[in-house]
Amino acid sequence: MIVLLSLLLPILGMGSVGVAEVAEVMLARTKLQRYVDAAAIQGAGEFGVDQSAATVERTRLYADAMAEPLRLRWTIASTASIDPATRAVTVQQKASRASFFGSLLPPGGWNLQVTATAIRTARKPLCVLGAQAGSQASIELQGSSSITASDCLVQSNANLTAGRGASLSAGEVRAAGSATGPIRPDPVTDAPAVQDPFAAMKISVPLLCDSLALSLGSGTFYLNPGVHCGAISILGNANLVLAPGDHYFVGPSFSIGGNTTITGSDVVIIFKGVLTAQVTGSSVLQLEGRKSGPYAGFVLITDRSYVGDIELSTSNARKLLGTIYLPNADLTVKGNNNKVADQSPWTVVVARTIRTEGSANLTINSNYAGSSVPVPAGVGPPRDQPVRLSQ
Repeated sequence: MIVLLSLLLPILGMGSVGVAEVAEVMLARTKLQRYVDAAAIQGAGEFGVDQSAATVERTRLYADAMAEPLRLRWTIASTASIDPATRAVTVQQKASRASFFGSLLPPGGWNLQVTATAIRTARKPLCVLGAQAGSQASIELQGSSSITASDCLVQSNANLTAGRGASLSAGEVRAAGSATGPIRPDPVTDAPAVQDPFAAMKISVPLLCDSLALSLGSGTFYLNPGVHCGAISILGNANLVLAPGDHYFVGPSFSIGGNTTITGSDVVIIFKGVLTAQVTGSSVLQLEGRKSGPYAGFVLITDRSYVGDIELSTSNARKLLGTIYLPNADLTVKGNNNKVADQSPWTVVVARTIRTEGSANLTINSNYAGSSVPVPAGVGPPRDQPVRLSQ
């Protein structure tokens, strides 16, 4: 009996050591998985700000630093990678150390590998929305016209069509219906519709008029904010300067043409009851949206009763800083090699439908930090940028 016990004790001792060994290995694996999970989430969070190789290296170093306590017994290597197309950050750690009897049990020693992938679920910031659903096309590019929105999302809640000679280039393109024509990058079709981000915004026009019809052919006229009733006609070489504030134009027409100049800083133009609203010819349009108040971040609005068209065909509408919101109206941009809004740090367009014609180029910049005009909630950069683990 004593002999048998003496033979069993070493075996039992080795078994106890083996159990402890396996428990330590499993604990190490759990810790490594926790490290790569945290590093992947950290990296995906930074990906929205910095999409360079520096983010990859910072993510790898973050995982490496967390694994430092395990290096007393383990040799650990960390790697990180980013897939820009899916906005996914993957972190992997491999760990190894010797095992029993010169790494015979298990053969080659203990080798662990853990991986985590985190995805940034926020899309590119919304900057162009054709809001009407069910229409043939809520965004349409004709002729050789173009829309350029290099670092933001263009969304059609119906079909999106670009003619053979036209082009649409954006950070991301999505359509609730089909998408055809020269579009880059490849559009996502049958995408969920995007709700009107300003559907709850109250657009109210005061009843009393502050000024009546205005017709100018020359000279400079300074217009104070308020309700402007009657027809507006600015032609020839006239200059119209809008003082800061809310400018309501209530009809029946708004016509800007010739070589006129319209400027305004900290202003919003709101149309109601206007039968036609056109900016044509070589007129200069330089507007910066409201910086405060209920319409902060907006530069051009139609009230919800306006169901007509806003036409921009001037060769010099280079600065439209702010949000253009036409909830039940259409935006038409046309002309001959004219750029629209390209000198604005940022512009957002939300309209029932959006159409470009001729060879006009509607340029949507997205330098949201480049001006003192605030970006309204619901468009532009997301206020929160959720990240989730995918594996």
